[in-house]
Amino acid sequence: MELLSVLEDQELRKVFRCATEDACICLLALLVCTYKGVETEKFAALYKDRRYLRHPTLVMLSLVLSGLITLSKMPETARKIPVLLPDITEALQDANADVKMKALVLFRNTMGHMKGEEAGLLALQLAEELLPLFDDESSQVRELSISLFKDLMKTVVRSIKKKMKKRVQRVLLPLFLRMNDQAESVAKASRDTLLACAEFLGWRKLSYLAKTYQTHLIGECLLRHDRSRVGEYVCQSLPYLKDSQATLRDAAIRFIGLAARKLRKRSLEKLWDICNALLPLQKDPEPSVSSLATQTVFLLTPEMPPSRWRLRSLCCWPC
Repeated sequence: MELLSVLEDQELRKVFRCATEDACICLLALLVCTYKGVETEKFAALYKDRRYLRHPTLVMLSLVLSGLITLSKMPETARKIPVLLPDITEALQDANADVKMKALVLFRNTMGHMKGEEAGLLALQLAEELLPLFDDESSQVRELSISLFKDLMKTVVRSIKKKMKKRVQRVLLPLFLRMNDQAESVAKASRDTLLACAEFLGWRKLSYLAKTYQTHLIGECLLRHDRSRVGEYVCQSLPYLKDSQATLRDAAIRFIGLAARKLRKRSLEKLWDICNALLPLQKDPEPSVSSLATQTVFLLTPEMPPSRWRLRSLCCWPC
């Protein structure tokens, strides 16, 4: 508490600025004052002034998260942690797997102590941040982020359910493709979360297909259920063409092939873009992927003007 009084003194703060950062004294004061029951507003003000998580080193970030995980285990302190989430999620962009795992554990612990509308609002915030982690290089990060998303849906109250539905709809395709993940734990988490999403949205057909492991029919189900989202689904699937896992590239090609057929009468331009995205995969090191890409391009090009397609292909072919 003595450290806290020093940090709150404007003049002394200037003197101790460098020393406190180097020795983590600010962090220690934050943890102590939180444990002693300082009000949320004061906690937030102290944090905001010092910016513990803004552009930190990985060592500092890991230390901060470790301390916050300890606090997140206690209801009285866990409820104050949401004021830190914006900076934590910003810091995760360039973080390693260890730091991301700590952040996910922190999110999970914090959600466990939230109730009612407070929990729902936090779930909305976290839902936006978890989606990029579905495709993380670490299988552990992928699994935990996907599983945590499933848990978020359990906390949503009626007043914000409509907003949460939009976020749930955005994760359907990534979850479907991740069901093909080579890490069995990630594939299972994706299937379980997709099933939870289907039940949350009230999509009976999708729920049945996920429950019965009919993976090959889920893509068609997504496209039929909401045809207005076909273009969005295609955009979401394109990055998976470059995934390090051949199973993900294969699944993305198959889905894009299905979706492209529904775009034929709507936009020739979009169809061209899809074919051009598939062209590099004709030289994929995995034979099954290269063969599937070639077949898909062949099936999608007959309706295009030959001269324009050849010209566009030459212009977009990778050097």
